Amino acid sequence: MKTFTKTKVHEGIRKVLEEKGIKKTTEVQEKTIPLLLTHDGDFVCRSATGTGKTYAFGIPLLQRIKGDEKHIQALIIVPTRELCEQMGKEMQALSANIEDVHVAAIYGGISLKSQTKDLTPDTQVLIATPGRLMDLIERKLVDLSALQYCILDEADKMLLTGFKADIDKILTNVKSEYVTWLFSATMPEEVKEIISARLVKNLKQVEIGDADQTSAGISHEYLELVPEQKLNVLLHYLEKYSGNRSIVFCRTKSGVQKLFKQLSANKFKSGAIHGDLPQGLRNKIMDQFKAGSIDILLATDVASRGVDVNDVSHVIQYHIPDTRDSYLHRSGRTSRAGKTGTAITFVFEEEKKKLLEIQSELNFELTQIPLPSAQDQLINRAVLWARKVAKEKPVPAELMPQIHRDEFRAEIEHLSTEELSEKLMAVYLRDSQG
Repeated sequence: MKTFTKTKVHEGIRKVLEEKGIKKTTEVQEKTIPLLLTHDGDFVCRSATGTGKTYAFGIPLLQRIKGDEKHIQALIIVPTRELCEQMGKEMQALSANIEDVHVAAIYGGISLKSQTKDLTPDTQVLIATPGRLMDLIERKLVDLSALQYCILDEADKMLLTGFKADIDKILTNVKSEYVTWLFSATMPEEVKEIISARLVKNLKQVEIGDADQTSAGISHEYLELVPEQKLNVLLHYLEKYSGNRSIVFCRTKSGVQKLFKQLSANKFKSGAIHGDLPQGLRNKIMDQFKAGSIDILLATDVASRGVDVNDVSHVIQYHIPDTRDSYLHRSGRTSRAGKTGTAITFVFEEEKKKLLEIQSELNFELTQIPLPSAQDQLINRAVLWARKVAKEKPVPAELMPQIHRDEFRAEIEHLSTEELSEKLMAVYLRDSQG
């Protein structure tokens, strides 16, 4: 593995990387950066999620921007708001020490007026989600007539989530001669089609690892259960992994919201992101997750695209993914930046065949783990109940006058802390077992 000091990376960019504590290149960066610093044609890179693709194209792109040309020279299209905002911050940081290079990021979910303030006439690198970009092009607020570079990042997710028509329309309306760099974790047919239709200018490719392979650092496990066991088993594992960052995937927005309410009722520090949340709230939740003030993130597939947190120890698929690419994306949220992680999938009996088909296609080792015993689940529920008791707010004075409070306390004040704890536990176990 090379270090950035031994590459032709701009001194200002190297300084930023050093300040971030980044010295060594990843495999995709090592193979891609030197090529893209000089290559004048189209380019395709397939590399798994979390391998460093943003720097792989961002560094050479910034070095190729002409500071004296005040127009949009490069367009980076990404599938989600989170990824767009995150990439905007990364690219702005990388370009901080490069004179006359201006980066802007535009995405839906916040007011158009506030975003167009960042879109100045000096903008040379524009990062955008397809919907917001189409809107600004139609309003004639974005001019791509002098575009030189078009980067499609997370192409698999973008094309598989309904953006193909928008991308076709955007690129068809660009009249300049530009090259396309396409980056993707997987290569489904939709991605191959756009490569064969549009990437025809002296195409070069870089492929890292097997096309259909999850990270070697992930332990893949599954639990077979019935619907009525699902929540209690999840609570068991979240308590077991308490103190570590976990992401729990649900299939729908309503599923995320329902689970968030259930975890909140059990006093877990969690946050939920899905497509209906305002961007400001999504940003706040992600900041809390990264800072560690919440350690459980509940998410839909699309909303979680762009979640880039290096120390997620567990991914729990509360609902089985629909496709192998979805499995790759979900499991790829852990085992990032060279670390290890665990992906646990909850399946019903009728879903097991589908999971095994995904395993066969992706060729990873899958281990069935036993359900927590009935006793372990009961103990876990008791612990969670005790936590709720400990965090319960005092009873308002108007609901219980002082005389009745005194009567209540008189019944238990002779008990020691240990005796009260034991009796509370006995009451819970008796009531929970009917």
